[in-house]
Amino acid sequence: MKKKNAAFSLAEILITLGIIGIVAAMSIPNLIQKNFERRVISTLKETLSILAQAFRLSQEEYGEVEGWGLVQWSAESASLIADNLRPFLKISVDCGLNDTNRRCVPSKYLMLNGAKYDIDYAADAWYYKIALLNGSSIWWRAASENDALIYFWIDINGKQLPNTFGKDLFMFSYANGTVVPNGSPFSSHDAKQHCIKGKTTGWGCAYYVIVQGNMNYLH
Repeated sequence: MKKKNAAFSLAEILITLGIIGIVAAMSIPNLIQKNFERRVISTLKETLSILAQAFRLSQEEYGEVEGWGLVQWSAESASLIADNLRPFLKISVDCGLNDTNRRCVPSKYLMLNGAKYDIDYAADAWYYKIALLNGSSIWWRAASENDALIYFWIDINGKQLPNTFGKDLFMFSYANGTVVPNGSPFSSHDAKQHCIKGKTTGWGCAYYVIVQGNMNYLH
């Protein structure tokens, strides 16, 4: 008697392909998100290191930041900060005080809870904007001395989405001789209230990401 070769039926193949498709549909978004978070953490730490190095070299050249004569909400002070930091940063685009062409900064951001943030950083002349060669954008303004000397915002992927605090946009300040991630015990926005406590602004997530090395608050 001739032996029949074992084979899958068309129905069995279709069922198997369907199961594979379902598993892929469930796992691929998670893999994409995890990869995005790894890139955020890596780029944020890299950009923070670049910024800290620029401050160190700038102060060797121009003296301590406390002596720069910065005035809060001053376009002149924002430009002065740029003059002192630019020589020590690898800049791809210098967007200056008014980035109306949105080369460095998008027009709007969202908070972590999904609410719209109403400051247009790109057009607001209090903020000086640049884009670095590593793809991140940085902008800053002078702050009050009793809080911090300078406020910084780092968007790890520039104009690209999601353009959201705590996802790709993070806040820092320069105070007491160092760059301080927002959300630290010494900053203006506590991480518990402004990052990890449910639906929040996302303003305090920089500290969490730098210290914890993850973005678990998103899950």
